[in-house]
Amino acid sequence: MADLKYKGFTGSANVSVEDGCLHGRILFIDDIITYEGATVDELLGAFQESIDSYLAYCDRTGKAPNKPYSGSFNVRIGPELHQKAAEEAHKQGIKLNVFVYRAIQDSVGNNGIAKVEHILNHIVTLKDEVKSETRIATTKSPVKWEQMHVYATH
Repeated sequence: MADLKYKGFTGSANVSVEDGCLHGRILFIDDIITYEGATVDELLGAFQESIDSYLAYCDRTGKAPNKPYSGSFNVRIGPELHQKAAEEAHKQGIKLNVFVYRAIQDSVGNNGIAKVEHILNHIVTLKDEVKSETRIATTKSPVKWEQMHVYATH
């Protein structure tokens, strides 16, 4: 399945082997708008034409077109997870909405790949090969592992 993009809208592209056609629908809006074609070019044309027709209809009738995203949605996560999230937000001194926003932003902010930041929060033993000495360091800040030689942890 592939996604089509046009004028801020996203549409699906599917194959119906039984009917021998390509078809799709505009995604992420409440109105139901579908299109089809016998070839990829026909499908793309029908997709764009359906959006143009939809926008023209909305303009003629004074109806506001559905925007793909409003920026607000409901999430059902269960009471236990809800409480844990609220407690963590409180610990961080932020509102629950900000906590959830940051969690989503961290998850999708890197082209859909979860961003992982390792915080070193324990004692590590570092050995300086030049000075032939060993020292103990503690840190709670992000560490780039390639910048140090770690010989023992914990």
